[in-house]
Amino acid sequence: MYDTGSGAAGLRINQGLTTLVAYILYGFLILTVGIFVSCAVKKVSVRIDNKTITYHTFAPTVGEVIREAGIRGEIGFRGDLDALEEGKTVEYYSVSRHLSSKVRDGMVIWVYKHRLTKTAENEVIPAPVEKKWDLYLDPGQRRITQEGKNGIMKHTYIEHYRDGELLSREKTGSKLIMAPTPQVITVGSYNTGAQAASCQATSRHGITGAGQQLKFTSTAYTHTGYRTATGIKPRRGVVAVDPKVIPLGTKMYIEGYGYGIAADTGGAIKGRKIDVFFETRAEALKWGRRSVSVRILS
Repeated sequence: MYDTGSGAAGLRINQGLTTLVAYILYGFLILTVGIFVSCAVKKVSVRIDNKTITYHTFAPTVGEVIREAGIRGEIGFRGDLDALEEGKTVEYYSVSRHLSSKVRDGMVIWVYKHRLTKTAENEVIPAPVEKKWDLYLDPGQRRITQEGKNGIMKHTYIEHYRDGELLSREKTGSKLIMAPTPQVITVGSYNTGAQAASCQATSRHGITGAGQQLKFTSTAYTHTGYRTATGIKPRRGVVAVDPKVIPLGTKMYIEGYGYGIAADTGGAIKGRKIDVFFETRAEALKWGRRSVSVRILS
């Protein structure tokens, strides 16, 4: 005969075991999920624009973290700086870690914002000053025969900013916009010292003028109390010539004497003869009579 009491007890035991096994499996599942989550979820910090964003993520790589952080701009510059137009700007980001790097718990990622700008700057080129000697002017007299004008040189630069701070400024080119015009000043003075010696040295190398170089017989004279044939006061640099050989107004360089200008004539000055002026009789006598090489300048 079947014992109903024993059957009910056995059923209760089986139900208890089933419930226990279910709790054990559920606990194991919870533990497994917890372990998985604790291993898969990582805490990361993204620093950008002087702000730090800290959160937990399942993203396996730095690149995916950057996208999660909402950074949609270009990572790295891939353009052509030569094609960048003046006044234009390009922006991009750079990351402190490689985009394919694996994310680790506690990782800090710095994101920098870059800006490249092409700028232009004009440089003023001062007008040079040229001085020309003119015996027809009195000593100390100056005359501007040509007004000078400054020139302009344009320089272009690439300016590199990172997070608003200027990192570099590199010149990429220069272009002459306007060449300077020299100011020309004629002066009624004459340098008989180092300038003449220097000019004589360069004359021997044939670089002081492109005119003829001729041999002349030279004498010397000094003050006579009269003006020259051209009306100017006689002074050093005045040369008496035969106008049929050397036209009045011709500039020249005389070996051993220096620069001179044909500004006087003389009854005894015929053919290839010249008479150079000295301030004192002693200088004129010391010069005497000699053969000199004369380079015609203009």
